[in-house]
Amino acid sequence: MVIEAGKISLRDLRFDCIIGTLPYERENEQPIILNVSIWLDFAQAARNEDLAHSIDYAQLAEELQSFIRLSQFQLEETLVVETAKHILDNYPKTMMVEVSVCKPKAIPNCAGAESSIRIRR
Repeated sequence: MVIEAGKISLRDLRFDCIIGTLPYERENEQPIILNVSIWLDFAQAARNEDLAHSIDYAQLAEELQSFIRLSQFQLEETLVVETAKHILDNYPKTMMVEVSVCKPKAIPNCAGAESSIRIRR
């Protein structure tokens, strides 16, 4: 049996941060919704039932919130690119990562403004 890459995802991780270019966006945190998918080889983790061969998604969620809140990005585009690079730099098992962010209050009468990127190692 050949096991190909599996995918670990964080869905709809909601938290507040400084994001945006407008003066009031630089002063007041606003909500964002973060989605992350990470592809990696599941074979060794599945064979050994050992998290050391995978990614602890609870730790990942905490780390990404801290990284994004401290970064205070201006553009969504920068947030998704830098967050994807952060994951690739800090989680060497990652084969590919997809990051999307939504600002649900960015546009009146709209579910949100969203940006996303997928980067392969």
